[in-house]
Amino acid sequence: MSGRVRSQLKSLLRRHIWQWLTDTADRLGGCSLQVKLIVAYIGVILIPVVLFSLYTFHQLYENTMHDITVQNQYVLDTELAQIHSNMEIMERTAQLAISDRNLLRYLTEEREISSDELVQFNLNVFPNLQHLLYSNPNVENIRLYTSNPQVHEIWPMIFNESRLPKASWLTTAQHQQGKIWWDIYKGPKSLLLGQAGQESEAVRYIALLREIQASGGKHAGLVETNMRLELFSPRVFGTVPRDYAWQMFILNGGKSVSSTDIATASFQPDPIPIPLSHVHHLLQSRVQGQGGAFDFTYGNKPYLGLYRYIEGIDAYLLNVVALDGPLGDLRQKRNAMLLIICILILLMSVISYTLHALILKQLHTLRESMKKVQQEGDFQLTIPVYGRGEVAELALYFRSLLSRINVLIAEAVQKQAAAQEAELQGLKHQIDSHFLYNTLENLKMMAEIERQYPLSDALTSLGSMMRYNLQWSGPCVSLRDEIRHIQHYVAIMNIRHDNQIALDIRLSSTFMELEILKMSLQPVVENAIKHGWSALQSPLRINIEAFSKQDIVELRIQDNGVGMSEERKNAIMAGLEQTDMGSHEPGINRGIGLYNVHRRLSMQYGLGFGIKLASIPGQSTTVTLILPRRHITRGTNHDD
Repeated sequence: MSGRVRSQLKSLLRRHIWQWLTDTADRLGGCSLQVKLIVAYIGVILIPVVLFSLYTFHQLYENTMHDITVQNQYVLDTELAQIHSNMEIMERTAQLAISDRNLLRYLTEEREISSDELVQFNLNVFPNLQHLLYSNPNVENIRLYTSNPQVHEIWPMIFNESRLPKASWLTTAQHQQGKIWWDIYKGPKSLLLGQAGQESEAVRYIALLREIQASGGKHAGLVETNMRLELFSPRVFGTVPRDYAWQMFILNGGKSVSSTDIATASFQPDPIPIPLSHVHHLLQSRVQGQGGAFDFTYGNKPYLGLYRYIEGIDAYLLNVVALDGPLGDLRQKRNAMLLIICILILLMSVISYTLHALILKQLHTLRESMKKVQQEGDFQLTIPVYGRGEVAELALYFRSLLSRINVLIAEAVQKQAAAQEAELQGLKHQIDSHFLYNTLENLKMMAEIERQYPLSDALTSLGSMMRYNLQWSGPCVSLRDEIRHIQHYVAIMNIRHDNQIALDIRLSSTFMELEILKMSLQPVVENAIKHGWSALQSPLRINIEAFSKQDIVELRIQDNGVGMSEERKNAIMAGLEQTDMGSHEPGINRGIGLYNVHRRLSMQYGLGFGIKLASIPGQSTTVTLILPRRHITRGTNHDD
């Protein structure tokens, strides 16, 4: 498979996974809160538990494999040590046998041996050879083969080479040049020709073979020391009890002998069903170096292979261990544990679902009540409150909200009724004001007919003041309109005071269009007339002028009245800074009109705007209105 195809498959798999997650999230989003809580509960509990269980069982698997490997390595090393020990015994026995000079002289003697020499050999030399055999009980036979016709056979140790089996070792011995080689064969216990045909029992041997050379490197014979295979390697060829299924093999260049037909048939009801050909394949493909371990699968069953190299015979000792037993128990434990976890989570989910149903009962009631309010518009609904939890608190707040909505609805109805009543009253007042304006106009016309021109002017000013007061278009007007209103007010006051009040306006046309609160100049002018001119006999002059400082305008109203003392001025200024006129001491006039103007300016434009007061006793009083530089027609700051 090319890299491009693999990349496309991975991309397709990621898209499918993302689509599944998105669909699952959408379906979960449409579920109830109770179901979401259960799903979240299961996810929070199940995922960590499953991950921890998988990790734990993975560690158990690793530990089990390690224990099995260590245990079988010990068994393998023990068997290898025994094999090496038996090989050493066989080598030492063969070496001792051919190191006897008398024995070598007997095998290589070219003359016929006399009876006396033969008797002496049987009495002195041959017992040593027998003793050598008996002193090594694991060694089955010590056999010396010779082709010397002068040598007499002495059973069961000295034989003629003609008694060797058809697969003779002589050709191999000549190529070894005195070196040791090993062979495994199956043969009778005795090599006597007369008894060989009578032997019914065939024994498996491992034989050490070595050529006997005379002086000059001449072939003198062959020495063989053999041992039964079940003694040479009990775990491979013997009947060793075991508590689990395993097989050992000795493999060497195509020759192999296993213990399947003996050990597993005796002790295992189900032997390891691995054919010898597959074992050879494992040897060729998986075995590397002097020793190691590998795992493999055969017939859908897991196995573990451990091997050691046997020096001397150029072979490998291989142990194949079946893992389905211990790993099967581990898998059963894992599955049982996961099943128990799932059952516990299911049980806990049912319990949690029941508890959530009880806990969310108040929330469900609240939801149904809100739905009823939304669908039916029933704000008189009474919501029951259970307990003192968050949901109960939310229900209490919702009930309070419904009560507040009912109050607001009642207030809105009352306000609507009051607005209608005010509208009717406004229409009535409009009718009354028109009647009053018409009456004033008639009186003005009669005064002009009678040539009472001062009275006509006074009636004109009074009508203008009434229209200015009754026509409320907003909280702010232009300074021009406010000055015109002050002029009408002074004109009416001059009728009373015999034209003793003079109003001096020193304002440019630019200042005339500035924004100012309606009815903010009349209280100041009224205070100047009432309190600053009462004790004077000379005319009263009121000057109005304006000064600009960046974005601030100072509008000054100055009179030439009696002024005030420093204490009275400070008391009035302190009264202006108070937020409640009810806190004034009784009997003390601290400028209620000025206070109203100051509070209106502060509330309209913010802190820093309002009234400042200055006075010189016996000379003048100056009231300064601090205003923002704002044009009435534009609503923004305006520079000259």
